[in-house]
Amino acid sequence: MSTTPLSPADTGQLADTRLDADSRLGALARRLAAIVTDRVQGDLVGEGITDLRPAHLRIFTALGDGDGARATEIAERLGSTKQTIGPLVDELVAKGYLRRRRDPADARAKIVDFTPDGITAAEAARRSAENIDRQWADRIGDRRLAECRATLWELVNEPTDSPVPPHAAHPPVPSAGPGSGGVSTGEGRAVK
Repeated sequence: MSTTPLSPADTGQLADTRLDADSRLGALARRLAAIVTDRVQGDLVGEGITDLRPAHLRIFTALGDGDGARATEIAERLGSTKQTIGPLVDELVAKGYLRRRRDPADARAKIVDFTPDGITAAEAARRSAENIDRQWADRIGDRRLAECRATLWELVNEPTDSPVPPHAAHPPVPSAGPGSGGVSTGEGRAVK
């Protein structure tokens, strides 16, 4: 077995992190998500919210602005597992952004929802993401941004041969927090 590292050309460019207009769509989407996440986090820090990580913002996005959700529902919305999101929910509860309450439909289950501090942080994240969308609309125009959003939504919901079900199997996540009109923090599926 050779111990010589493979070059990006040898791996079909899988290891090449340089991006250009001909890069794979998934690579461009990941970079765009990272840009949004970084900007949202920077805006949160500017508002004094310094203890949230990108994974926390995904939980906010999955919660939306409803009446909360069970951990299993949050995991499903994120295409993840309860075991993966459980520690993140625990962290957000410990930080005072989320709370757990009994599910009125099943006393054994818990509903996770926002605390007042969580609502404040989620609304700040939503405002930031909406501002990013406005800046992009100013840059490329409303029509092109709408076409981009529609095309990405179509691709996200396209059935594939993958063993992982398409996101269309999960209900769209409407927002990152109460009162929002739709947001993507870069890692969630929330769109508007």
